[in-house]
Amino acid sequence: MEIVTIDNSGRLVIPEFIRKKLHLTKNVPLLITELDDDKILIKKLDRDEIEKRLRAELKGLDIDGIAHKVRDEVNVVAKRKYAAILG
Repeated sequence: MEIVTIDNSGRLVIPEFIRKKLHLTKNVPLLITELDDDKILIKKLDRDEIEKRLRAELKGLDIDGIAHKVRDEVNVVAKRKYAAILG
């Protein structure tokens, strides 16, 4: 256990012994979430595992088609929402 502080830029330093033990290096993705009023969870994400799970779950789906449809729907909503600004 270590006591750390947050600097003026909002950065938190993870102690060296934890970084080494968990193999945390530059650009390793971390998920941070609030558990309750005074607790947070920081979890190391495994990109390869996420990719593997996504490929399995999305197998057989037209991902490009889905992305295109989502993009179109976002544009429609944005145009409606900001019609007055866009003219």
